[in-house]
Amino acid sequence: MSSFLLFFYTSFYVFVTISTGTNEKHRPAVGVIRWDAWNLFKDQYDPISFYLHRALSPEKFHYRIPFYASILSPTNISFNGDRQIVMDQEILYAKHAGIDYWAFDTYCTFGSNCTTNNTYCSQYYKQTSNQYCPRNPAYGLNLYLSSAYRSLLNFTFILLGSSPCDVTFQQQYLDLMKHPQFQTVLDGRSLLYLFQFDDAEADICGGGWTGSGQVFQRFRQMAINQGLQNPYMVLMDFDVRTVQSHASMLGFDAISTYALPGGTLEGTPFVQLLHSAQTWWQSAHQIGAKMVPIVPTGWDPRPRAENPVPWVIEGPEHYIQPSVEELQELIRSGMNFTCTYNQTAEAQTIIIYAWNECSETSGSLIPSLGNGTLYIDALSKILPNYC
Repeated sequence: MSSFLLFFYTSFYVFVTISTGTNEKHRPAVGVIRWDAWNLFKDQYDPISFYLHRALSPEKFHYRIPFYASILSPTNISFNGDRQIVMDQEILYAKHAGIDYWAFDTYCTFGSNCTTNNTYCSQYYKQTSNQYCPRNPAYGLNLYLSSAYRSLLNFTFILLGSSPCDVTFQQQYLDLMKHPQFQTVLDGRSLLYLFQFDDAEADICGGGWTGSGQVFQRFRQMAINQGLQNPYMVLMDFDVRTVQSHASMLGFDAISTYALPGGTLEGTPFVQLLHSAQTWWQSAHQIGAKMVPIVPTGWDPRPRAENPVPWVIEGPEHYIQPSVEELQELIRSGMNFTCTYNQTAEAQTIIIYAWNECSETSGSLIPSLGNGTLYIDALSKILPNYC
């Protein structure tokens, strides 16, 4: 074990030992979205990591690469996040920041040339997210589960597309929902998110929204039959009224969104993204929706605009990277909303975008070449935040 890791681990052990003896007030849980596409597969970049590598290789984007990546030349970088030592350090960084759980983006696994025998997986890469067919999308989750430090941080899933309708996948989720580190809310209900689920996904899942609601109701019953509480299920989409309508038809408990795209070619001041987030929260509250507040640390997909990826079309419009003070104000605002509107935000958690979406935002929390530990240090000064 390196001295750096040992220092962090010892410090956190002492902190937790001391804090458990105090009379703590209630505080919302802080979750962060995690997108794992930083890996090699058979000594080559995974098909998704290939595009990430291409997008961030130009010198002007090198400041975004995570702490474990290397610069090979002004036009080339190297990375491999599929290593235990990297994951161990990431967990310690997240703990230092005051984060409670990671929400792992959860996809199908594909063979070469996007091959799959699963109808739901086939629909995902052909229709939901064009050519998004990773070979090893769960490497991050697997490394987390095998880490000696996993007890420092909880986890959950952001399920994507129609594959969560597959009973085999559902059982895999349930097996992991029994893990002691799986994030729960409301006195023991497993927290789950679902994203990229629209009309086409509802059609293949259950022949429409009503049938899909029945599919997820059976999933809930599977969880209860296996000794779990009724899962707390959150549907993600960008438009408040649309996602609330769909969540109602699915019988989901709450709504949220993955991110808040926007900005201008020149770069919009970050305070406007904060205002957009506040507007999203208030809009959900005003229509009577239960929600998990989205807390977006940025939006800046210029690397993908210059080197496009096949699964999404994103332009150069962006927000300016937040300062420390702006980032802290964003987090405080999300936490204050969650505390104040505790019936709307009944799960008492926020979800931050994002930990490592470095090609889509310059505001990722993971320590990077340009930011160092700036953002996690900033969060460590304001978290935990009590109601």
